Amino acid sequence: MSRAYLDDFLIGRFCNQSTSQASFIADTVFLRERHSNFMIGLSRKTVYPAGIDLSSDYLKVSQLGLKDKGLFLNAAAIEARPEEVKFGSGDWQRWVVDTAKTMLSRGGFNGKGVIASIPSEDVFIDHINVKCAPTDSGLEKAVFKTITSKLPFNPSGAMINYVVAGNSEDGKETDVVVMAAEREIVNRQLAIYEKAGLEIKGISVWPLAMTTSYVKFFGKRQSDADTVAILIDIDVNHSKIVIARQADLLFARMIPIGFKHLGSEEASTKLISESEACCRYFESFSRGQQIGRLVFLSGRGVDETICSKVSKLAERLQIPAQIGDVLAAVEIDSSCDIAVDRRGCQIDWAIAFGLSLSST
Repeated sequence: MSRAYLDDFLIGRFCNQSTSQASFIADTVFLRERHSNFMIGLSRKTVYPAGIDLSSDYLKVSQLGLKDKGLFLNAAAIEARPEEVKFGSGDWQRWVVDTAKTMLSRGGFNGKGVIASIPSEDVFIDHINVKCAPTDSGLEKAVFKTITSKLPFNPSGAMINYVVAGNSEDGKETDVVVMAAEREIVNRQLAIYEKAGLEIKGISVWPLAMTTSYVKFFGKRQSDADTVAILIDIDVNHSKIVIARQADLLFARMIPIGFKHLGSEEASTKLISESEACCRYFESFSRGQQIGRLVFLSGRGVDETICSKVSKLAERLQIPAQIGDVLAAVEIDSSCDIAVDRRGCQIDWAIAFGLSLSST
């Protein structure tokens, strides 16, 4: 994938650095696009690009839309990675190409436009403090200078996305959540979907997609505007933690404990302990902000033992908690041929839904 191809993207802010520096992406990357609009009787439907949540274990695709009654699920599909296919290998890339092509051509999806996420395993995340005002023109350089030594890969090949999470009372220091990936991996993702015949409308990262789902489905009350919430998403191999105030991302971390480990009491206890540590760490630098709510992003079929552990975490934090089931939060369109039982679903769709809604 050529550098020129990447520069065709329309983004909030994109600095073309020299090869010795990273490229900064200020927010989700978007191409210029038009949503699909069509009329049914006197009712207008708007269908958004499909969201592709690709991880080391699954390929999940969902497409949401908007009509008179609110958001609806137009189409969705899920496929587990074959055990004999190694994540990141050439065989894996070919599997993703073939599977994505099949899903979007046969699954009732409208159009070929997609917004995809970089696999969470390939995203580096850190929270840093820089001696620079949030409005300072030198903020990007200050972020790059601070994060360079922390990156687990060569900074010259990095693509960095960052969001401002807060600032000091005197305005001279800024808290920043940094998300970075290797340019080679981003290029690989773009090439995969291009080879599958899809139109890439944008590429994003899981913390932003989780935040979008929270805002669209579970943070719509007026009282939620100033409430800091911790979002927990448990996948097969990992658990994802996001702390946000409405659409403002304040903290993100991935914990290497997932569903497949939680049969062990030790692993369950460690997950809750690590999640609580994230809360304590956040509150140590958040300049007085306190977490006021916990949302466990999960299907209704989640194991009761896990729910109990999460509930105990909320008790220790002395905050209310709820299960955030995005499947239950939307109407499933009559034309949607989704092979998911809402009642017995343990797999969470929050990231795939958030990706589809990222451009709204």
